[in-house]
Amino acid sequence: MNTKKFIAKIALLSLVAGMFTYIQPAQAAPFTTMSDTLTRLATSTTADHTIVMTLPSTFNFDATGTRDSLRYDFPAGFTLGGTWVTADFTFNDGTARTVNAVAQGAGVIDVTCTDAANNVGVAIDTTNNVFSVLPCGSSYTASGAAATVTFTIDGTASDGTLTNPATATSSTVSYPLVLAQCDETAACASSFTTTHAGSIGIGIADSDQVQVTASVDGYLTFDLDTAADFTNAESNAPYAVAFGTVPTTSVKVSGTTDSVRMIVVEADTNAASGLVVTVRNANGANGMVSTTTPADNINSADGTLAAGTENYGLCVATAGLLGFSRAAPYNTGTCALDTETNAIQGLTSAGENILSTAGAISAAHAEIVANATASTSTVPHPDYADTLTFIATGTF
Repeated sequence: MNTKKFIAKIALLSLVAGMFTYIQPAQAAPFTTMSDTLTRLATSTTADHTIVMTLPSTFNFDATGTRDSLRYDFPAGFTLGGTWVTADFTFNDGTARTVNAVAQGAGVIDVTCTDAANNVGVAIDTTNNVFSVLPCGSSYTASGAAATVTFTIDGTASDGTLTNPATATSSTVSYPLVLAQCDETAACASSFTTTHAGSIGIGIADSDQVQVTASVDGYLTFDLDTAADFTNAESNAPYAVAFGTVPTTSVKVSGTTDSVRMIVVEADTNAASGLVVTVRNANGANGMVSTTTPADNINSADGTLAAGTENYGLCVATAGLLGFSRAAPYNTGTCALDTETNAIQGLTSAGENILSTAGAISAAHAEIVANATASTSTVPHPDYADTLTFIATGTF
């Protein structure tokens, strides 16, 4: 046998074989940094999914040469429902892409969508619980190599729904979400071939919620003081306002001019509808009554004070309000410390609202001005007196 001819034939066959054989590189590299964050983990509950994975080093997601496909294969136990729409999905492979079209049905792994640089389509195999994402055409701009891919599924929407299994995970029950890519392989959209893959364990709980309860007590603090001015607001019981001698030629009024103390009201409350302060007096319209001669009095009536016209009553200084509002009927007319022409309200033994707040309040403050004048017919006595009672009521 001619050895040289034999070697030549072997060399020729090797050359011919080399011309027709394509050696494809191994592509079994796995995905990394895989996760699926659900909005709910409870059994039989719909949930949204945010699925993140990183493609293997040197590999991308593209439509160059062949059209890649990514698939998200949910295990049995998860239930798909409704009609899925593009708004149910987002896709980002380093670039936020537009979900242009959705197709769904038994065995569906391809979708017809508009070819554009950033368009992808979502195909849903409703029989096998598989979501596939594919570029819409050759114009698709490829992702970077080893791109981190984020795919979101709105499984709680009124259109498409994705419901958790009815059985919680345990030592005998598990729910692996299988991720796969068909990469640089012919007909990925018609006959998916796995080139890269990974798996995520999804934990399903019998309940994923803890009910937390608490109780908050309603509170209301209320304080009265008598003071010459705001800087001297704090005083101790018993509280008193002394007019001294009330002349017929002028008006005695709270403030520093006549050394008559004002009544300071302070309050705090968490009452949602606020509080109301009412005031009543012991003698009604009779106002201040002589202790020794009850038939004699300095009456109390609505009106503007005038020297020489007998009257006694209260008003709320507008300048001293903090947190409080003047309540009807005390919400009209002028009122200030050291002012002899205040518009006052006559006192009643039944009581009237004098202050209020719109809601919960902290450190509410009001200054109530006491006013009195006598006429030439007012019987002289050194013991005219009245008792004012203030009540704060919170509405919770």
